[in-house]
Formats: sequence, C-alpha cells, structure tokens
Amino acid sequence: MQAALNALKKQPAPNKINQIPIYRKGSPMRTIRHTAVMTAVLLLAACQSTTVQTESRITLPAAFSQAQAAGEKQNLARWWQNWHDPVLNSLIEQGLANGYDIQIAQSRLAEARAQANLARADLGPTVGASGKATHSRSSVDNPLPERARAALSGLPGGGRLGEEHLNSHGNMFTGALSASWEADIFGRKRSDADAAKAAALGVQEQYYGAQMLLAADIAEHYFQARAMQAQQRATAQSIAALERLARYVDGRFRAGHVTAYEKGEVQSRLSAMRGKQSTERAQEERHIRAIAVLIGQPPQTFRLADSTADVLAHPPAAPQGETPQSMIERRPDLRARAAQIQARAAQVASAKADLLPRFSINFLGQGGRIELSGDESLKGWSNLFSVGISVPLFTNGRIRANIAAADARLQTALLEYDRALLQALADTDNAYQFQAALARQNALLQAAQRQTAKQAEDAQKLFRYGNKTLDNALTAQITDAQAQEQLTQSRLARAQALVGLYKALGGGWTAQ
Repeated sequence: MQAALNALKKQPAPNKINQIPIYRKGSPMRTIRHTAVMTAVLLLAACQSTTVQTESRITLPAAFSQAQAAGEKQNLARWWQNWHDPVLNSLIEQGLANGYDIQIAQSRLAEARAQANLARADLGPTVGASGKATHSRSSVDNPLPERARAALSGLPGGGRLGEEHLNSHGNMFTGALSASWEADIFGRKRSDADAAKAAALGVQEQYYGAQMLLAADIAEHYFQARAMQAQQRATAQSIAALERLARYVDGRFRAGHVTAYEKGEVQSRLSAMRGKQSTERAQEERHIRAIAVLIGQPPQTFRLADSTADVLAHPPAAPQGETPQSMIERRPDLRARAAQIQARAAQVASAKADLLPRFSINFLGQGGRIELSGDESLKGWSNLFSVGISVPLFTNGRIRANIAAADARLQTALLEYDRALLQALADTDNAYQFQAALARQNALLQAAQRQTAKQAEDAQKLFRYGNKTLDNALTAQITDAQAQEQLTQSRLARAQALVGLYKALGGGWTAQ
C-alpha cells in the first residue's frame, strides 16, 4: 500500500478568491495590459505551492508474528480448491457466476466507470451542429380594381398583378456549427477526472470484495451443512444405543434390579437426544437454503449433492509465505481505501485549482439562404470566435473553505486507512493463531475419539463373552457418539478458522 500512496499526486496550493469574468472594455491595448497583469499576479500566486500529504503513518512489520507454523504455499485466489471437494468447487463457481451479490456489484461498477468516462470526456471540446429548413406559402386578395387588373394582365410582366389573388411562397435554410473548449491549463478538470477514476477503482475493489465474501459465505454454509450431517449420524448412533439401553433398563426394572429413578434417567436422556435430532435437521436445511440464495437458485428446489470428499476431516494446511505487504496488496478493502485516498487527493487539487484563472475558447459559425417564390433572394454566412478568461477576485472565503473541507476529507481517508490497516494486521495474526490452536485441539480430540471408539468396541466384545453387562457396552457407544460430536464441532471450527484466515489474507477473488 505504501507504493500506492507514494504514487498519489502532489498538488499546488495557491491563494484564494472567486471567479468573475473580465469583460473587455475600452481600447484593446488597455484590455490586454489589464488581463496580462492579472494573469501574471495569479500565476505568481500559483507558484506558492504546497504538497498534498498522502503518506500512511503506520510502519509495516516485515512478517506476521503467528505465521511461523504455517503450511505450504497455496493458491489464495481459488482457496476453496485446496479442499479438493468437487461439490464445494461447483457451488462457489456457480455463486461467482450467478450470485445476485456479484451482479449488483457489477452494476455498481458499471455505473462508476461510466461516471469516470463522463469526467474524462469533460476534458475535451464540445462541438455541435444545427440546421433548420422552413417553407411558407401565402395568398391575399388583389386590392386593385378589376379594370386595373384587366389592363395589367395584358402588359408584359404584369400577369401576376392582373390576377384576382396574389400567391407567394418562400423557403428559408439555415445552418450553424458551434464549438467550445475550456483549456485545462491548471489541471482542475484533470483532477476531477482523476478523482472520478479513483472512485471507480474503489468500486472495482468493492466488486472484488464481494467475490471474496460470497466465496467465504458459501464455504461456511457448506461446512455447517456437512457438520450437521455428521452430527445427525452421531445423534442417530446415540439414539439407537439409548433405545437399547432403555429396553434393557426397563427389563431390569421389572425384575427389580434397578430403581425407577435409573429408568427415568435413561428415558430423559433418550427424549433429549430425539429433540436434538429434530433441530439438527432443521439447521442443516437452513444452511442449504442459504447456499441456494447465494448461488442464485430458488431454495425450494435446490438440493445439496452428496460428496465423496470429507472436507471437515481433511482440511488443507494454513497458507505459508504470506507477509503484511502481500496482504495489503491483495485485500480489496485496503485497496479500496487506498483508491479513496487518491480520489480525496485529486479533489483537494481540484479545489485548489479554483484559485487560478480559467480559459475558454468559443466558436460559432452560421449561414443560410432565403428563396422567395422560387427566386434565390438572399444568402449569407457569419461566424464568431472568442477567447475568454475568468479570474477569481473575491468570494468572501468560499474557495478557501472548500479547500479546507476537501483537505479534511483527505485526512479522514488517511486516518481510516491506517485504522483499517492496523485491524487487518491484527485480524490476520488472530486468524493464524486461532487456526493453529484449533489444529492442535483437533488432533487431541481425534486421538480421544479413537480411544472411545476402541473402548466401545472392547465393551461390546466383553459383553458378548459375558464379562460386561449390556449397559456397559451401550454406555461406551454413547460416549463414543459424544466424542464424535465434539470432534465434528472442532473440525467445523477449524474449517471456519481457515476460511477466516483466507479472508484476512485477501484471498478469494480474481481481477477481471
């Protein structure tokens, strides 16, 4: 980001005053001398320039403090492919192609680019042409007496005067060509165009950010849905074991070997587990419907395909080789804030340019002809060429106030960038540390679950050979199911932490 900030323009800061036109009065020499003096004064004022400060105050660390134990180098732009799950890959690609969040971001980007093109078009001249054609016809009664008309009709050339009605018609054709151009000598319009371009770049980064967030949201809902499926399998195992245990305890209760309290305790655990099973199914469906919305499909008809890949059991290693500098260069939110700084700096330059003269060139050429009763009676051409200058003289501090406001907005953008940068550095190290802690927890819980599975298997064998009662074997199965649930939750948390790390590093988008 430092390189991007250092590339921002340095702009002049001359003295104030409003724009009023200098009209030409008196002799041409006097007007020229007056204009030259005013222009020289303002150009001298323009030489008293200052620098627009656009430097970040943050000293960037060379490395993340929690990234030492990270794994191999990965493709951050398509990080979901690191899970090697075709279903997950397909869902995210569908979302990036058809998701409404992406389409909305694309529309906003198209609008911003059009605004930038509009600002750039204002740098050039404006040329226009117009034309008009008019045809007229009239008829009036001849005021001459009938005898006079009869006498005139017999004379050479007097035929029309001898008619009872005098008819006439005419055609008029006019055309004009106009052109105007404001010479951007002091860069006001260029600064406005730069501000609009930087704003469009900021919206483009928001579009990339929409890609990143959409991919992360789809992945998180997908992991949640798969976790709920695994939870339901563990819950079904617990329910089956509890149902067998309830029948066993009920038989022993009738035989007088256990108390009513022990029987009721088993029934209570069974009812709670059945209630848990019903909510798990609802949670799975909720995440599946969320995926449907994100990829642009009706939730009522969308079905989540089965996958042979166990994304929770086999997560990729954390990405390696990432630095704060690479994170800044990749994160769309920081890139958008850098573009905002560029836009604010250009706006400051534009505000300062209001202190300087403006020069304009105008041209108007027009011509036409008039035909009366078929005879070409009149034709002509005229043109006007003018060069104008407007200079700020007095505005009661308006221009200075506008400059101060623009500079305050620039300083705010710089502070917001620094705050976002510090938060991004903290978020990334937090994500590295959290996923590493969850990886260790996951390994411990996986070892514990393997042990409970072995104990359940051993208890079943001991029961089969008469060395253990059935309740011991069933209790071991329930304990194993609970260990599976804990492991599933740990795996889900680790997958979510990895997604958070990819987001913190700015992964999940490609330039288009």
